[in-house]
Amino acid sequence: MIRAKKLVRNAIFGVCSLLLAAGTVACSSEPQNNSQPPAEQSGTAGQETASANTPKAGGVLRLTNPKDVTGFDPIVAVDNVSIWIITNLYDKLVRLSADGTSIEPDLATDWTISDDGKTYTFNLRKDVQFSNGMPVTAADVKFSLDRARQAEESNAKSFFTSVQSVDVLDENQVAIKLSEPYVPLMSILAMYSSAIVPEKVVKEQGKEFANNPVGSGPFMLDNWQRGQAVVLKKNPNYWQKGKPYLDEVRYEQVPEDTTKILKLQAKEIEVTSEVPFSMLDQLKADTSLNVMVSPFAHLEMIGINTTKEPFNDVKIRQAMNYAVNKDDLIKVVLNGNGEPASSYLPKVMYLNDQLEGYKYNLDKAKELMAQSSKPNGFKTTMIIKNGNEISKQAAIIIKEQLKAIGIDVEIQQLETGTVYEMQQAMNYEMIMAAYSSDVIDPDELTMFGVVSNGGANSCYTGYKNPKVDELAVKAQGELDENKRKEMYYDIQKTVSEDAPFVFLYFTPSTYVMQKEVQNFQVTPLGSYRLEEVWLNQ
Repeated sequence: MIRAKKLVRNAIFGVCSLLLAAGTVACSSEPQNNSQPPAEQSGTAGQETASANTPKAGGVLRLTNPKDVTGFDPIVAVDNVSIWIITNLYDKLVRLSADGTSIEPDLATDWTISDDGKTYTFNLRKDVQFSNGMPVTAADVKFSLDRARQAEESNAKSFFTSVQSVDVLDENQVAIKLSEPYVPLMSILAMYSSAIVPEKVVKEQGKEFANNPVGSGPFMLDNWQRGQAVVLKKNPNYWQKGKPYLDEVRYEQVPEDTTKILKLQAKEIEVTSEVPFSMLDQLKADTSLNVMVSPFAHLEMIGINTTKEPFNDVKIRQAMNYAVNKDDLIKVVLNGNGEPASSYLPKVMYLNDQLEGYKYNLDKAKELMAQSSKPNGFKTTMIIKNGNEISKQAAIIIKEQLKAIGIDVEIQQLETGTVYEMQQAMNYEMIMAAYSSDVIDPDELTMFGVVSNGGANSCYTGYKNPKVDELAVKAQGELDENKRKEMYYDIQKTVSEDAPFVFLYFTPSTYVMQKEVQNFQVTPLGSYRLEEVWLNQ
C-alpha cells in the first residue's frame, strides 16, 4: 500500500486549472523543469505584515469579476469566474496546496493506494458540518462523486470514466475503485468538480441547487444579485476553527478595465485582477496599493472554428500562425510580460519545451496561403470581449498582421457573457480565447482542449484527430513516467502541426489590492483561499 505522505513523492499526485476565456492535471513525483518562479510583487500582498501581526477577524472583502457567474453547482461550472467562487464554498476529499505544488488533505485526513493502482481508500475527517448544520457523511462523499461522474448535467464525467465504483466502507471511510489505473485521479479529486455536496439538499432542490448551494467550505452564499454582485458570508460551521477571518466577501461585476482601476483607487474595492500590464508601473507607484504578478498556467490563443470553410484547410491555419508576430505582441501589448506559446498546453507538467511551433515567418505564411484553398485571401470575423484592453490591442495588431497574407479580419467586440455563449455554441469563425489548467497534469487540458470527444469538442474548435484522441486516453493509464511524457510530447507535436488555434502567448496573472489586504495568495492555477485572508484595519 502507498501511504498518503509517500504519495506526494511517488507518482500519483498532481495539481492544477480549467478556464475557458471561455473559462478549467495530474501527477508528478518531483518538480518539473517548467516549475514557475515566485510571484513578482510590489509589496507582498501584505505577507510581511501578516507574519508580524495576529490576523484580525471581521470586515468585508470586495473583489471584481469581469462577468456574472453561471451558477454554483460544482459539476456544471466551466468558467473561472464561477469556479474560483465555488472553490471557497465547498470542500473536497483533497485539495491543492496553497503554493499550488502538491495535493494535501481536506475532508480526507489520509489515504492509501493499492499496489495495482486501482483502489484508493480515504479516511474522513470527523465532525464536519455543511453550512446548514447537517453532518458531512461518507454517504455524501459517495453521492457527490457518483453525481460528478454520472449525472446528465455534469461537465466532469470525462474525468471519471475509469471509476468503477465509490463505496462506503464505514461512516468515516470510502473507497474508490478503478477499472484500470488512472494517473490523474488525485488531481481530479482536488478539482472544484469533485466538491462534496449534501445528498439530501441536492435531491430536494434538483437543478435549483445551482442557485442555492450548500457546502462545507469557509464561506456560504448570502445573495446573488444577477448581473451585479455575488455576496458570500462566513460559514459559522466551518471545521477549521477561527477561520475564515472575513465576515463577508463581495464579488462585484466590473467588466471594464478602466472602471475597476478607478474603483480601486477610490477604495470602493479591495482586490481586482486581470489588470492590463500597461497600467502596472503607474499602480506600483501608489503607496496605498500592492501589485502582484503571479505565475499562471494560462494560455492565450485565437480559437479557430475548424468546421467552417475555409478554416477546415490546415494550410490556412498554419499560414495564420506564421503570419502572427508573437514577439511584437508581447512587447507592445504585454509590456514584455509573457512568453511565446508553441503548444496547446500552458506551463504544466510535460509541456514540450522542444517544440519549435510557429516563429514569425511572413514568407512561409504567404507560401502556405498560395497553396491553400483561398490563395487570394478571404474575409472573416474575429470575436473579442468588450472592455478587455489586452484583447482589443492584440486583436488590432493581429488584424494588420493577417492582412499581409490576404486575410481581411473584422473585429467584433461583444459583451463577455455573449462571447462565452458564442464560443460554446461554436457560433463563430475566429475568437480571442484563453484557458488555464485546474491541475498541473496535462490530462485535463488535453481532454478539454484537443480531444474531440473529451467533453468540450476540442475547446469548441471542432478539431478532431484520431491519433490525438487515442494517445490522450492511453496516457491517462500509463504508469511509466517517461513513456507518458513521450505520449504528451507526441500529442503536442501533432496538434501544433494541425494548428486548431493561433497559438499566442503564456501570460502571468495580475492582481492589485489595497495594502490592508493580508495573506491573499494566488496559486499558479489561478485559485485562491479566502479563509486565509484578513484585513489589517
